Amino acid sequence: MPRNLALDYLKMGLAISIVFLHTLIFYDFAPLLGHSLVQGLFRLAVPVFLIISGYYFFGIQDVEKYKKWLFRIAGLYLLWTLFYAPIWWTAYPFYNWLNLLYGYFVLWYLVGVLLGGSLLYVLRKCHSGLLLACALLLFLGGWAIQELGNLHVLNPVLDRRFNFAPWHRNFLLVSFPFLTVGFLLRKHREQITARFKVKLWHVVLAFTVVLMESIANYYWISKTEAVEQMLSLFVAAPLLFLYVLQQKIMGNNKELANLSTAIFFIHPLFIYLLKNHFIGQQTLLSFMVLLCSLLAGFVLVALNKKLKYLL
Repeated sequence: MPRNLALDYLKMGLAISIVFLHTLIFYDFAPLLGHSLVQGLFRLAVPVFLIISGYYFFGIQDVEKYKKWLFRIAGLYLLWTLFYAPIWWTAYPFYNWLNLLYGYFVLWYLVGVLLGGSLLYVLRKCHSGLLLACALLLFLGGWAIQELGNLHVLNPVLDRRFNFAPWHRNFLLVSFPFLTVGFLLRKHREQITARFKVKLWHVVLAFTVVLMESIANYYWISKTEAVEQMLSLFVAAPLLFLYVLQQKIMGNNKELANLSTAIFFIHPLFIYLLKNHFIGQQTLLSFMVLLCSLLAGFVLVALNKKLKYLL
């Protein structure tokens, strides 16, 4: 079945962005540049991935399709949770219950998609305006929790909780909003394409706003803490997705998409294995983790052709 390979190229770029985000590229010699990318442009990756998932989730309109989708996501989560169990079970024993329920490292994304997608399935027939309003309000709630946490203006108990990632980076405040945006973009695809065409300058402007917000956070919020939810992402991520979607590069090969998924799932292993060998050398660590993840990714793609359930 023909597919738009432009989205696969985008997924590859997003996967690389996530590797560099988690390895804090450039922080060792250019902190402002590193912050602008890691706590700025690279933060587009997860929202865009979620929008892509939501876009295709629109096709799930009956119980049988939903059950098939649910079992696939749950299966991936269980598989990769077991794969990483030797790490999180021994290295982070205090958080074992959290690693099981919330997901170790990047696996929170699968939990978010599973629960956020399930909520979207229940609400899929609601009016589009209501869905969009709910998505925006929930996203703003997550953003507010994170900002208050980073400002450290609350009492110690609330401050600890607001700085605990699962309080603001979860299925309700991140996954559901962006899945909903993707779902609505697919639902109203004809109206959107008839009235609005995303130009390159729109994307450049959106990227500029993301960078400006990132730099503002650097100087006025925190130079050291993660800023995962930014206001500009709610506009910039859909614009980037729509722009790439318009670039029709049709084909039948799914391997690039599978490779991006493989890099996403396997790179935490190499961060764990290599981080103590590159202390204070984040940029070198970034490229080493990417290289190892690429090589392992090709192996996973080959294995997936026989096992079918790895990616």
